Amino acid sequence: MPIEIYPSFYLPIERIDGIGPVAAKKLQNLGYHTLGSLLFHLPKSWIDDRMVTPIKDLIAKQEARVQGVIQSRRSHGFGRKATVHITLADDTGASIQLSFFHAKYMMSDARLQEGQKITVRGIPDKWGNQYQMTHPDWLPLDRFQAGWVAKYASLAGFNGKKVGGWIKKAVQMLAKEAQSPLDKHLPDFPSLVQALSLLHNNEHFAPDSETMQQALIRLQLEELLVYLQLMQSQRKQAQVLTKAMPATEKEQTFIKALPYELTAGQQHVWQEIGDDLASGKRMHRLLQGDVGAGKTWIAALGMVRLAAHGRQSAIMAPTEVLAQQHAVTLRELLEPHGIVVALLTGSTKKRERNTMLKALAAGDIDVLVGTHALLTPDVVFQDLGLAMIDEQHRFGVQQRWALSEKNKNEAVHLLAMTATPIPRSLALALYGDMHLSIMQGLPQGRKTIETRVIAADKMPALANAVQRMLTQDGRVYWIVPRIDEDDDMVSVNERLDTLKQRFPQENVLGLHGKMKAKDKQDTLNAFADGRCKLIVSTTVVEVGVNVPEARVIVIEHADMYGLAQLHQLRGRVGRSNLQSYCMLISSKLATETAQNRLKLMTTCYDGLQLAEADLQHRGAGDAVGTRQSGEAGFRLIDPALDADLIRQWCASPILNQLEQVPEPMLRFWRPLAEEVD
Repeated sequence: MPIEIYPSFYLPIERIDGIGPVAAKKLQNLGYHTLGSLLFHLPKSWIDDRMVTPIKDLIAKQEARVQGVIQSRRSHGFGRKATVHITLADDTGASIQLSFFHAKYMMSDARLQEGQKITVRGIPDKWGNQYQMTHPDWLPLDRFQAGWVAKYASLAGFNGKKVGGWIKKAVQMLAKEAQSPLDKHLPDFPSLVQALSLLHNNEHFAPDSETMQQALIRLQLEELLVYLQLMQSQRKQAQVLTKAMPATEKEQTFIKALPYELTAGQQHVWQEIGDDLASGKRMHRLLQGDVGAGKTWIAALGMVRLAAHGRQSAIMAPTEVLAQQHAVTLRELLEPHGIVVALLTGSTKKRERNTMLKALAAGDIDVLVGTHALLTPDVVFQDLGLAMIDEQHRFGVQQRWALSEKNKNEAVHLLAMTATPIPRSLALALYGDMHLSIMQGLPQGRKTIETRVIAADKMPALANAVQRMLTQDGRVYWIVPRIDEDDDMVSVNERLDTLKQRFPQENVLGLHGKMKAKDKQDTLNAFADGRCKLIVSTTVVEVGVNVPEARVIVIEHADMYGLAQLHQLRGRVGRSNLQSYCMLISSKLATETAQNRLKLMTTCYDGLQLAEADLQHRGAGDAVGTRQSGEAGFRLIDPALDADLIRQWCASPILNQLEQVPEPMLRFWRPLAEEVD
């Protein structure tokens, strides 16, 4: 019997040698609960460690490896906090000073006695004529093997080197003969175990070699084919008949009562959706509309159509804040027309919930707004006819369908909505189980968001400008790329500390996707009602937050993001008639190509145009580690970087051969929405 690999992926993280209870808790707080979750924390880059540099040829600030004989070892200071200084000389006679802080234990290490040969890797500095390195990595010369070394992003306060050590132990825990159900369908690629081993334990292959690219693609195909097979099975289920619901006079009355005329884009997509509802066949449609394009009005029109035919509607949002905002807007729009709207979230009190569920089952509630709390078995509709999913990529495919299955007697129409701009060809490949409607144009009264690209060294001037905005009672988003500390990029906690010191009166709060749901909710509520004026966040705010008072968004390391994602983040501001601003701070090492991509943001405000530019300008040379953002609910797939891969495999015959993806495999790759967020 073959050994299945997926049971190994669910082993608790504490099973890895070196991860004790304290480390496990810190990792679990960031969502790393199992062996598998750590195995797919891929290297962010690789170090070419095949060259040993003579000490005399070192260049200050440029990382290098040197080797030689220890000439002297001495300590400075007292106790465990003593600093150890080692002088190392190579066979050219040149020497370098190595310094290790809080390292008294090194004085008794026999491998570091005078006359021993060691090799070290670090970043050299020069004082006078003497090179020195602080805290370089070292090992005895006979232990060194030249090759490529994986470099990992830090996690939960643990540096990349420690994280990499745990991951290598995790790879060793996988049986070499363990198999994925996909291995036999992909004979031209390494097995899943082989691909993981190559990516984490590579010493011999350059990162851009065909061997390494094949290993990465093999991991991506594991995720992509699971997803596409699931979409294919849902497409087959969608092909059913249901009651036809043509337009009524109530619908026209509602349109006339709207504060503004529908835009041409809104009229176009409503025609498509209205035709679906009247067709007698189940609708399964994706509505793609730019940030602020007015998708909520289209949702309301659908709800009016359903209510006119005596049927119920539901809309599910990924966060409580967004669900609350939808409930407020929909009540203002619908209740004057006699349509009853209710809100159900995880925070709804038990007594209120029980009363609401009775009214829902009796048909006294026409529209139910909520989070994934709508999916619990005790939420029973009298006659649900339309299920809407807002920011649909924040939910797993099965969750999207679970809401539409809340009617056992009649097929439920499904309308998924997203502000994520995806070119049509790619959207049809990614969401092949749905018809696609694209709504372009913005409602009246919105001003263009002034967008600027600024250098990292202009941060003090930017902080002064932010202070002026806060004084005017504006609110500010400050976006950073990482939850955790990292050598190359700023983290939420690091920037939070800096901004708390700079703006002590503004109750600066931090936000990221790995926080507990209640903590995220409390932070968003504080920002929405003004108790917090400045929020430091990862891209978790790209959807689900509508704060009209927010007028500035600062995005650090902006060159690390796709243009479509930057556009979505920019859409968090500009939600009132006041001028808003988007400040893009590029990385110090940003290439000229990356800078030019950012400049496009200052002149282009169309999400689809930016998404197309993403496909043209982002290449496969981007670091593997940047693919771990969880965009569109994926672990490894980036729709912009991997567009060709998605198009190539979206109609693969393997999808029919798989028949049904095993549950453990499906659960691993398509987790619940809270984990995606």
